[in-house]
Amino acid sequence: MCGIAGLVDRAEPDAGAQLRRMLGLIAHRGPDGEGTHIEPATGLAMGMRRLSIIDIEGGTQPIWNEDENVGVVFNGEIYNYVELRRELEGKGHAFRTHSDTEVLVHLYEELGPKMTERLRGMFAFCIFDRPGRSLLLARDHFGQKPLYFTDSGGRFAFASELKCLLSLPWVPRDLREDAFLTFAAWLSLPDGETHFTAIKKVQPEQVLRVPLDERGGATHVGAWSYDLSAEPDITRLDDATDALDHSLRESVRMHLRADVPVGVLLSSGLDSRTVAAYAQELQSGTMQTFTVGFGAEDSEQSGAADTAREIGSTHHTLELTARDFSESIGRIAWHLDEPIGDPACFAVMRVCEMARGHVKVLLSGEGSDELFGGYDGRYLGMLATMERTQRLRWMSPFLPRGCFASASRMERFFARTNSSYEGEIATLRMEGLPGNIAQPRGLTAEQFRKLSERAVDISETSFSKQRDSLSDLLCWDIRWQLAESLLQKADKMSMAASIELRTPLLDTEVAKIAARIPSSLKLPQGGPGKFVLRKTLEKKLNEDLARPKKGFPVPLNAWFTGPLREQVQAELFSANSVVCSQLDHTLLRAAWDDLLAGRWDGGRVIFSLWLYETWRSNLPK
Repeated sequence: MCGIAGLVDRAEPDAGAQLRRMLGLIAHRGPDGEGTHIEPATGLAMGMRRLSIIDIEGGTQPIWNEDENVGVVFNGEIYNYVELRRELEGKGHAFRTHSDTEVLVHLYEELGPKMTERLRGMFAFCIFDRPGRSLLLARDHFGQKPLYFTDSGGRFAFASELKCLLSLPWVPRDLREDAFLTFAAWLSLPDGETHFTAIKKVQPEQVLRVPLDERGGATHVGAWSYDLSAEPDITRLDDATDALDHSLRESVRMHLRADVPVGVLLSSGLDSRTVAAYAQELQSGTMQTFTVGFGAEDSEQSGAADTAREIGSTHHTLELTARDFSESIGRIAWHLDEPIGDPACFAVMRVCEMARGHVKVLLSGEGSDELFGGYDGRYLGMLATMERTQRLRWMSPFLPRGCFASASRMERFFARTNSSYEGEIATLRMEGLPGNIAQPRGLTAEQFRKLSERAVDISETSFSKQRDSLSDLLCWDIRWQLAESLLQKADKMSMAASIELRTPLLDTEVAKIAARIPSSLKLPQGGPGKFVLRKTLEKKLNEDLARPKKGFPVPLNAWFTGPLREQVQAELFSANSVVCSQLDHTLLRAAWDDLLAGRWDGGRVIFSLWLYETWRSNLPK
C-alpha cells in the first residue's frame, strides 16, 4: 500500500526534483519509505511512497522483472498474489521478493493489458515497458484506489492524489464550468471527471497505454467489466446463501493476508458485522475492532459494542464532538483533493487515526449495499416512481417538455413523461440541490434548466441497460456513488491516517456470486434490503439482523443549528463566498433559515457547500 506518482517530460532538465515534490505531497500515504526511477533519455520519472504491509523488508518499489525491462510502481494490495506467484513460477518466472507487487511485472509479461482480469484486489499501478517504450496505467475493478492523470502539450503525469498534479507548473488550474453545479446536485462528479479541465481520473476497470515516443496521448486498451445483463442462475435461496458463504469466507481469508496487525472498522450495521464475524473466525488471536460515536441516541456505539461482545473482539471507541468536526474540516478538504458530499468523511478519518495506534490495516464493509440491494428505502421508492412514469410515457407526444429540477409539480410531470428511462434515473439520484424540489433552494431557473440537460448528458455516458430495473439502479450506483464517493472517501480518509482500508465484500469473486443472484433475493418486494446476505449471516449470528442502516450518522442538523451555527454562517455567507457567487444568494439564505427553524432536513447539503467553500479557499494559486 502506498502512493504513486510519475511524469514524462523530455523538456524538463530536473524531472527528479518535480517527482520528489509530488511524492512529498503524499508522504502520508506511505510514511515507511520512498522509491524512484528516473530515465532522462525518455523523460520518465516515476516513484512511490510506501506503507509497508507485505514483505516489509523486500517490497520497496519500483519492482522489476528478471532482466529489468519491465518495472512497476503500485498502490494497493493483490490478495491472490500467493496463488498467482505459484502459477507464474510454474511458467519459469523468477521472483526476488515475497511482495504482492512483484506478481504484476511477471503477469504483464504473460498477459499484457489483460492481466487485470486475473487480479483480486484493490490497485492503481503504472507499469513501465522499456522494450515497448510505453506506460500501462490501470485502476481496480470498483475504483477502490484513485489514479489521476493529465496529458498536456506533449507532457504526461499521473498520481494517486490530484494535488500532486497541481504541483506541476505546466498543469493548468482552470476549473470545469459545469463541475460546481454537478457537485451541488449529485454531491460528487461522475466517473472520469474532476473539477479541473486538464485533469482526469482513470476510470474503474480501465487500462490505459501511454506511449513514450511520439506522443499520441493515453489510449484505452482494456477493462474488466462488471454488469448484471446475464440472467441469474443461482435462483434458490439455499443455493445462494451457500455460494455466498463460501465466497465471503475465501475473500476475508485473503484480505487478512498481511505482515502487520489487522483490525475491523465496525459500525452497528450488517456489512461490518459480516466482515467482523468471518474475520474473527479465520484470524488467530483476538480481533481488534474500532468505531466512533457522537454521544447521540442514534450513534453507532451501542450496536457496534454489541457486535464486538458477540464475536469476542477487543473493542475501541472514540466519541467525537462538534469542535472536532470544525477543527477537521480543513484537513478533510485537503486530503479529499476534491469535495465529496459525505459527512462520514470526518468519522472515517478520525476512527482511522485512533486505529493507527493499534493496527496498520482495517477491514470495512463498503460495497454490499450496491452489490446486494441494501438501500431498500431508496430503491423501492425509485422503482415505484419509475414504474408510474413508464405507464405514462405514451402521453409524451402530447405534452410540453417540462423540467426535472423545477418547483412546479406539473413541470416535473411533463419532464418525467418526456424523459428517457436512464435520464429519469439520473435525476432521481440527485441528493443535493435543489433539495426538496417542491421548495427549490439556491438555484435559479437557468440552473434548473442546466441540471436537466446535465442529467441527460450523464445518463448517456454512465448508463448501460441491465436485466431488470433494480439491476439498473445497482449498476448505476456501483459506477458512480460507490466508485467516486464512498470508495474515494474511504481511501483518502484512511490514507490521511496512514491506514490501509480493505473491503472484502468488493472482492471480484464475491461480486460474481452477487451477479448470479436474482433481484428478488436481494431486495424482495417490500424489503428488507440485502435479503440474501442477511440469510447468510443467520448461520453465524444468533441475534436480530434487522437493525436500521445508519453508517456513521454525524448529527449535522443539531451541530449546524447549535455549536457550529456562527462558523458555518460566517464562512458560507461571507462577502467573498464562492458558493454564494454561484448560487442565488437569497434562495440559499432562505434555505439556511429553513434549516435553523427545523423546516428543512438539509444538513448534508449545507455540509457539502461548506466543504466546497473550504476546498476552494485552500486551492493552490
